[in-house]
Amino acid sequence: MKNKVQMEQAAVKRKKVIVPFLIGLLLLSSIVFIKHLMNRMNSYIEKNGKMCMGAVVEQMQQTYELQTNGYYSQLHLVEGYLLQKKELSLETEENRIFFDAWERESESTLLFLQENGKAITADGTKMRIDIPSKLLLDLRNGHNIAKLVAWNHEEIQNGAYLVAISCQPYRIDGKTYTAIGTAYNHAKLDSMLKLKGYHGNAYLFLLDNEGNITYTNQSKDVFFRNYSLLKHLRKSQAITEGEAETLQKRLAAREQGVELLGGKSPYYLGYCPIESNHSMLICIVAKGVVDNTLTEYQKAVSFTTMFMVGFILLLFAGLFYSVSRLSIADQKAKYEKRNNELQIQAMKELEASNQNLKEAKNIATEALQTAENANKAKTDFLSNVSHDIRTPMNAIVGITALIRHNAGDKVKVLEYVDKIDISAQHLLGIINNVLDMSKIEAGKTAFQYTDFSISDLLQDLNAMFHSQVEEKNQTLTITKEKIRHEWVNGDQVHLMQIFSNLLSNAVKYTQEGGAIHFVAEECETASTVYARYRFFVRDNGMGMSDAFKDTIFDAFTRAENSVTNKIQGTGLGMAITRNLVEAMGGTIYVESKPGQGSCFEVLIDLKIAKERPAFLSSKEEETPSGAILEGMHFLCAEDNELNAEILTELLKMKGAECTICENGQKVVETFEQSVPGAYDMILMDVQMPVMNGYDAARAIRRSLHKQAGTIPIIAMTANAFSEDIRHSLTAGMNAHISKPVDMMLLEKTIRSIKSGGGSETQADKE
Repeated sequence: MKNKVQMEQAAVKRKKVIVPFLIGLLLLSSIVFIKHLMNRMNSYIEKNGKMCMGAVVEQMQQTYELQTNGYYSQLHLVEGYLLQKKELSLETEENRIFFDAWERESESTLLFLQENGKAITADGTKMRIDIPSKLLLDLRNGHNIAKLVAWNHEEIQNGAYLVAISCQPYRIDGKTYTAIGTAYNHAKLDSMLKLKGYHGNAYLFLLDNEGNITYTNQSKDVFFRNYSLLKHLRKSQAITEGEAETLQKRLAAREQGVELLGGKSPYYLGYCPIESNHSMLICIVAKGVVDNTLTEYQKAVSFTTMFMVGFILLLFAGLFYSVSRLSIADQKAKYEKRNNELQIQAMKELEASNQNLKEAKNIATEALQTAENANKAKTDFLSNVSHDIRTPMNAIVGITALIRHNAGDKVKVLEYVDKIDISAQHLLGIINNVLDMSKIEAGKTAFQYTDFSISDLLQDLNAMFHSQVEEKNQTLTITKEKIRHEWVNGDQVHLMQIFSNLLSNAVKYTQEGGAIHFVAEECETASTVYARYRFFVRDNGMGMSDAFKDTIFDAFTRAENSVTNKIQGTGLGMAITRNLVEAMGGTIYVESKPGQGSCFEVLIDLKIAKERPAFLSSKEEETPSGAILEGMHFLCAEDNELNAEILTELLKMKGAECTICENGQKVVETFEQSVPGAYDMILMDVQMPVMNGYDAARAIRRSLHKQAGTIPIIAMTANAFSEDIRHSLTAGMNAHISKPVDMMLLEKTIRSIKSGGGSETQADKE
């Protein structure tokens, strides 16, 4: 009996020890769990805070780029007008009307800038703009700038946002200017970049490549001037030296990202490059502002977790109390019931997980299919390009062998040479298409606006396709209807490319003896500044199916049938055409039926230009073909020996002489040492050792030689894009011709320069 009582007492003592131990262990585990959960929540908040900031910064970057690129495009329109005029007066009614219309449309003040920061407005008001010397140097080096500045206008000290571009020197009222800018109230930019989601607690900055502030949404004077942002953050102890050094390296490398800085007063700093003017966008928001929503969620989760832990503790205590008083059989029954409930719940959760897994699998399958389609498109494109390149190359190699074999037969040799020329032109077209598409997809297509005649445009098209149409015994009819404004301002180069692609397709896909029509028509419009033109390219060729018609403007797309497979092409021409039309604000449509031909329609607005006398369009006819070069002496920059030899022989064939220099520095030295009149013109390569063509042209224009400002300089380079042409003209050159050199185009360009007309480019031919 005594032993039984002792055993019961020992059991009670064990319970008194075990129960507190188990409760304490559960409590400790709960504390560890809560701490781990809070750490995970903090990490989640920080990660998502950075993601939110990254998205905000990217949105601000896109908004800013859209605004400033619009101003840069408008300034390039003014640039084209100024370069056409060369020298003008603000008192002239024509100039006053143009500048007034420009300012009304852009809602900003037009400025003409000198290299020292002095400026004049379109109404003749002189002023000096507070531009740092660093940005003035950027302008002189051909870079776009954008800066919050102080300026004196109408005897009032104001703050404005200046957007400016460099350009070729021009003269206004006897003074030389080298840049064009527009200034508008920076409150407009503040309103556009306002971050409403952060209730005015976001700090926006734009920095130049040295970290100095060029714009801010803050009104404090310390930020209004040229001031280093990192210097300010260091001074206010908002960033450590290590953090500042790391951030400076990332800004210098023009990276994009978000950093959590500030130590005891943490804040997010987002950064993103601005490509249009080589600056960096910075956004600073206090961590608490960004994390506010997530923090409230964290508090709710923490409270719920602690409540659940307390509830579990109470449940455990009650359960332990009940277990000590219930029979083992009852406990087992309750345990099995609860276990069944948990199993049912686990099955439901498993089904939900399986459903989520299926959805994720479907998404992954779709992504894989998209990637496979893209890879197939790339593979097909490379296969087509490889085939299309090899075909003319095979012809060139094979015909070269035939020329060697029949060297004594002049008739056959000339016939073979014509075929080599056709194959080479086709090969060049393939390369140009691929390069054009890459520029379009990168968003780097630049437009050059000049005055031109609709009639001249149509004549060039007729001359370009005359021989191709005759080879296939086709007829090409080019007409114009209801043309009230003959002279317009636009990008003639890219318009020629658009219509050339459409006509080339019409010739390719129209049978021998077929008919092709090109119609230019002016539409009715209420505008007095712009005229609307509709261009039709219609043929009676093979046409196309509805399925292919829906994809004709997609890159790398070609119709697949027994007929079209024999026609060479990359599938890029129509994609390039659509992108160019839309970039110039126009639209393009196509109607087609198999076996009944196709009709392409281009609708586009062109700025109305001042009408010229009819004889100006036919100046080329004043000098006989080939005679324009006779007796001329050229100074040529060419570092490739073979190209130099070819150029020398081509010029000699036309009765001209040339002096070859292997780099830009040599050209400058030779020119400066020559007597006035020794050289009639300079042919300038661009990519050369020692000194490139742009720097050489600038050095010549700055030299003390009597012909420094008057001798014509023609860029002759493999750089064939529109921005390359603009860079050539900005550097002081008169015209731009792309390699391989077309002698007919060279003669045409020289004739135009001698007659005082505009410059020619390779794209005019293509």
